[in-house]
Amino acid sequence: MADQPHAVIGWGRKRSGRRAEWIARILRRPLALLEDGFIRSFERNAPSLSVIVDDLGVYYDARVVSRMERVIAAGADGAQSERARQLAAAWRDGGISKYNHALDYEGALPEHYVLVADQSLGDLSVIGGLADAASFTAMLHAALTENPNHTVLVKIHPDVLTHRKRGNLVPRDLQHPRIRLIADGCHPARLLRNAACVYAVTSLIGFEALLWSRPVRCFGMPFYAGWGLTHDHLSPPVRRGHARVEDLVHAALVAQARYADPTDGAHWKAEQAIAYVARRRAAGFGRYVAES
Repeated sequence: MADQPHAVIGWGRKRSGRRAEWIARILRRPLALLEDGFIRSFERNAPSLSVIVDDLGVYYDARVVSRMERVIAAGADGAQSERARQLAAAWRDGGISKYNHALDYEGALPEHYVLVADQSLGDLSVIGGLADAASFTAMLHAALTENPNHTVLVKIHPDVLTHRKRGNLVPRDLQHPRIRLIADGCHPARLLRNAACVYAVTSLIGFEALLWSRPVRCFGMPFYAGWGLTHDHLSPPVRRGHARVEDLVHAALVAQARYADPTDGAHWKAEQAIAYVARRRAAGFGRYVAES
């Protein structure tokens, strides 16, 4: 009989994660659930530059406590906060996102606009974020009614364009003269930079918007909501309280993330992953050009 494992590892709330939880309970062994990190890769299908490691839950599942949530609640100390500020600045300067292969949006942008992030239908973060398809309709309605003098840019999720998935917003939702669809799979940095407000259900774009110091309206309960940093449609879990952007950055990009060099798998720090992506985008692969 093979030796029992020291720990059991699975992937998020997918089948392997559920199976890992079951095995860990049976064997009474520690459990760790993994998810793609928030700086996943340069090329979309390339090996991941980072993973999120959580021994309590999954960062996008607000139904139960997660290690991410605990670290945010504990807060970053002085040195950690300064590092978080520097990481956020490097993120902005480099035009970083989760995936970084896409070109920046090349069309003309309105002088006044808000950004709405759709997500692919069936995204586990929507269910885990206490939301559903109706949350997206409510989000779009709010974006239109709360911003009568702004164009509403609706960013279609890239998987709808490249993986033949469906979005949560359907064509009948989008028939409004002030709505403009962003359906070219573009990189979000330029869209975020000057948005008057960013509307999200559980999309990671909401977290990125906080790094750009943009106001954020949430219609689900992602890991970055419920801390007093976003305007929330839902009441947060009672275990969440007040946090700073630095606390989110420390938890998401440092404490819970593990990074690896894509060439040899050597351990990296968050700064190295950001610098790698920024260099590749600056070289012209993503046509990123910093704007004043």
